[in-house]
Amino acid sequence: MKKIAIVLAAASLVSLAACKSQTPAAANADAVADNLAAEADNLSDQASDLTNNTAAAAVSNASSSLNNAADSIRAEAANAAAPAKK
Repeated sequence: MKKIAIVLAAASLVSLAACKSQTPAAANADAVADNLAAEADNLSDQASDLTNNTAAAAVSNASSSLNNAADSIRAEAANAAAPAKK
């Protein structure tokens, strides 16, 4: 009886894990978004080091644009992964 319970528990855990797994497209979207966010952080750090206010503002704006792009990619991936509502 214990063996059956263990097998059933393992099967349910496997099925739950399968529900959480990402499609290759979603995994790629996450990777791209993560890379964009990391680049945005780098640009933000560079903007902090600049002494020219105009250049610092331009780099800061580029950083914000990259963060916005990363957010958009994540949102699109989430929308694509969501089941269609009827």
